[in-house]
Amino acid sequence: MTQTSPSTSTNCLRPHLLLIEDDRDVRRVLCDELSLEGFHIHAEASGQQGLTYTAQHPPDLILLDLGLPDLPGAEVTRRLRELTDAPIVVLTATDALHERVHQLSLGATDFVMKPYDPRELLARVHAHLRRHGRSAPVRVGRFCLDRQQHRLSLDGRDLHLSPTELQIAAVLLREPGQLFSRAFLEQQLWPGTPYRNALNVHVCHLRAKLTAAGAGDLLVSVRRGGLALLGERADP
Repeated sequence: MTQTSPSTSTNCLRPHLLLIEDDRDVRRVLCDELSLEGFHIHAEASGQQGLTYTAQHPPDLILLDLGLPDLPGAEVTRRLRELTDAPIVVLTATDALHERVHQLSLGATDFVMKPYDPRELLARVHAHLRRHGRSAPVRVGRFCLDRQQHRLSLDGRDLHLSPTELQIAAVLLREPGQLFSRAFLEQQLWPGTPYRNALNVHVCHLRAKLTAAGAGDLLVSVRRGGLALLGERADP
């Protein structure tokens, strides 16, 4: 049985996770938790299905339950490592040292004990993705900021920003709706070297791209107050 988290228009190249778990309830809960965290999560119920999927759609990280109905956990780990260098986080109900050592020797990256704490699992997933060069995008209202891919999308559509425009938007999206002074933005963009006119030009280009996407009103400019970027349109 195959289960995939619902796709949305704001996918924006989310890290792709594979869950190999035969328990339907565990699959559902994990898929929901990881999807809400901003990951694209695909689930398979057997070792062979997980291996086939990995060969066809290499994931960024694999969550592997060892108690699968068709193949021994050791064989699944070994064969997965032959297919991919993605982190393999083993979900296990045993804390036996010899089992952990054996799994590590076969290519496992880390372990999470069952029953797991969702906070620990998410922390480990994020940590391994960072080490492996992938990180979850940041979602702010209609925006999705993917630092790994150096892109900002609005309602699922790439805005095609320049590096400086992207940096301005990233700073403003730290606190959506919060006014940032131009002096602060200049210091963030060009530490120690003020380029006020350059900032005006880049902000103008950013506004033009937002306007072309039908969202020019999300970039707010207040005289002597600064700039702000809204995640959503304010209610009239």
